[in-house]
Amino acid sequence: MKIKIFYIILISCTIFFSCEKDRELIIENTDIPLLSRVLYGGVLYYEYTYNEANLLSEEKSKFHYTKHTYDEKNHLVTSDLYADFAMASSDIHVIEASLNRKEWVNPDNTEASLRIAFEYNDNGQFIKSIYYRPSVSNSEFSEFIYENDRISRQTMYWKNEISGYFDFFYDGNGNLFKEVKYLVPSTGLAQLLTTTDFEYDNKENPYRSFKRLMTPGIYTNRNNITKETYTLHIEVDPWTEKVHTTENIYEYNDIGYPVRVNGTVEYVYK
Repeated sequence: MKIKIFYIILISCTIFFSCEKDRELIIENTDIPLLSRVLYGGVLYYEYTYNEANLLSEEKSKFHYTKHTYDEKNHLVTSDLYADFAMASSDIHVIEASLNRKEWVNPDNTEASLRIAFEYNDNGQFIKSIYYRPSVSNSEFSEFIYENDRISRQTMYWKNEISGYFDFFYDGNGNLFKEVKYLVPSTGLAQLLTTTDFEYDNKENPYRSFKRLMTPGIYTNRNNITKETYTLHIEVDPWTEKVHTTENIYEYNDIGYPVRVNGTVEYVYK
């Protein structure tokens, strides 16, 4: 009997290690530089680390921290966010204390704020994100549909009811050139809320190594945004601009990646 048990354990171990051996590490982003730091006016504002597959693992900053995990196919599985919400306080003293904090937010000094879990279809396409917040039991999630192998719509749900959706449109390089947001109130009739139009250069996007984060925009674009026009389509007070435009000017390195934006933002690569 003991001999039989021994052989069962031996066979199980052999199968286990064979499976582990078959799971070869898929290393990505081998042909592009990995963005490691972003500075504003010479001050470090963001820092990024990567796992052994060259996938974004940690996003670090003074006020928030995010940890990303992946499966054996390099699909993003979860993102855990830790944030200092003191900046949103109505108390000026609380805001000042947050601004003067020395230690950056991390899992050891800040409670988790949000976990996002990601689901995929049989073709490996990202189709759903589920949001889990501490002490909140309401269902909150987004579903994604595709057109020409790109995400064309994100539909958002709150308490299992549609709350709104985004429509995404792309240019020939795969850059997001228009994003349209609709609000869906309790009446069920969609209301156009905002549109955002983008223009691009022909150089390389420094956030290309973040492409596993999937949401259309800066992480999936091939090129860099040179002009962004944001338009509100609802009635607002007379002091609120309904159309706001932002323009960017870049300096590039010798392989076509930006190293500075508008003279104040600096990109540092590994």
